[in-house]
Amino acid sequence: MQYDWKGITSSAYLSILEINLTEFPVPAAKIKCKGVKIVSYQKYSEIAGVPIEQLTLSGELDDAFLLSGLRPDLKIILYNNEKLDSRLKHTIWHEIGHIKLNHMKHGKREEIEAHFFASQANAPNALIKEIAKRGYVINVNFLVEHFGLSKESAGKKVNYLKEYGFEHENEFDENLLLQFSDYLKIKYPPKTQHYYDNYFDELEKERETWV
Repeated sequence: MQYDWKGITSSAYLSILEINLTEFPVPAAKIKCKGVKIVSYQKYSEIAGVPIEQLTLSGELDDAFLLSGLRPDLKIILYNNEKLDSRLKHTIWHEIGHIKLNHMKHGKREEIEAHFFASQANAPNALIKEIAKRGYVINVNFLVEHFGLSKESAGKKVNYLKEYGFEHENEFDENLLLQFSDYLKIKYPPKTQHYYDNYFDELEKERETWV
């Protein structure tokens, strides 16, 4: 099964650019999507007068889901605001991914693509690469602390970087770096004068040992 990882990454970056995010970690409340209402189960239940248990199919839809079809021009992402912020962010970006990638059904392919979209929106490769170039070691603890990922998501991201490096570069990398330039300058000043970092050498050496 072939996937357009580069295209999905582009879509995730465009989503970040559209809502003018300028720093990480991003609180779940700041995640937006043009033309989509993002509302908690709790708030929607209060407004619509529908019990949360009914909304979530007795807990089957525990984290979040995309609600469409109420009106042709209306899409709503409903989420459980009782979830940890790190998990909630991935879930909301996941649902936005379904919208941005024009998914018409929920199958294995669509779920994999939406998860990858969320991973790139939550911790963009372009920013991680730039931070690593400045002399910072990228590991699970770093991603948890600086990008607000859950340990599970951070572990998957680190494994992905070990296997693929930064090969999914795209035309929006520079735009993203420009939008986050102040954030990078203030939070990640270069640790060495020449931006040299052993991280890339070590990553490449490790990958060369793989069969």
